[in-house]
Amino acid sequence: MDTFEAELHAIALRCSPEFRVLRKLVRRDYCERPLGPRTKIGLIVDVETTGLDTGCDGDEIIELGMIKFAYTPGGVILGVVSQYESFHQPNRPIPALVRRLTGITDDMVRGKRLDNAAIAAFVEDVDIVIAHNADFDRRFMERACPVFATLPWTCSQTQVKWFEEGLEGTKLFYLAYHFRFYFDGHRSIDDCYALLEILEQSLPESGQTPLAHLLAAVRQPSLRVYALGLPYDLKDRVRARGYRWSNGEDGRPRAWHRDVTAEEVERELRFLDDLDRGDVLEPLVMELDAYVRFSDRQA
Repeated sequence: MDTFEAELHAIALRCSPEFRVLRKLVRRDYCERPLGPRTKIGLIVDVETTGLDTGCDGDEIIELGMIKFAYTPGGVILGVVSQYESFHQPNRPIPALVRRLTGITDDMVRGKRLDNAAIAAFVEDVDIVIAHNADFDRRFMERACPVFATLPWTCSQTQVKWFEEGLEGTKLFYLAYHFRFYFDGHRSIDDCYALLEILEQSLPESGQTPLAHLLAAVRQPSLRVYALGLPYDLKDRVRARGYRWSNGEDGRPRAWHRDVTAEEVERELRFLDDLDRGDVLEPLVMELDAYVRFSDRQA
């Protein structure tokens, strides 16, 4: 079937409420217009790793993908500026599950290393870093490339109000499906291009773009509520609310915690009060900004 015939079929299917047509993602073109002095540079980062342990002695990066894109202060994407891809050989063989998921083999990464100098030069003009799970990607990137500790980060998975906009999931594949495209996932650069496509879509309720949400979020400090002294038998209740465990590394309190906005902090403290363990529970509230948010470093 040639392209023209396929387009005719796609148009016919889109006209029927019984079908939903997904188009394969075509990578965004490079920006050809001159960049003015007010143009901003965003960086989308994605890593593939040997596993999910972000600790200092945990898993390692096996692939890094980055896309730099130009955008206006108002959040209009102008196009891709450049991209960076690199494999990295970990200290142990890539687990079988990761090989099946990503298609990355030990042969592909053998002898490859992340070049810190090249990466630092690549990101030197960046105004904002975006990852679809910044709580994961930032920790790996700060360990591998210290320059990422100096940049403001934002998270497209948690800092866009997807549920309020009527979307029922936050996974990249689900968001792509909602916006009627699909892509070859679980490779870093492919995930970056998919996220770039999503960032400029109009959201169903507000009509804003996800990028606009992120630009607003990166300017606002958030508050981290620590449930110090939380009894073990209450961990499932706070986990269900979105709390995460901090093991006390790098000076952070060893406690369950959750990040909230200034408007939400009083409600969160009331939630902890309602747990009825005021005898041992001592909430602590700390302010975070985009330079430390999602990082292992002490706020």
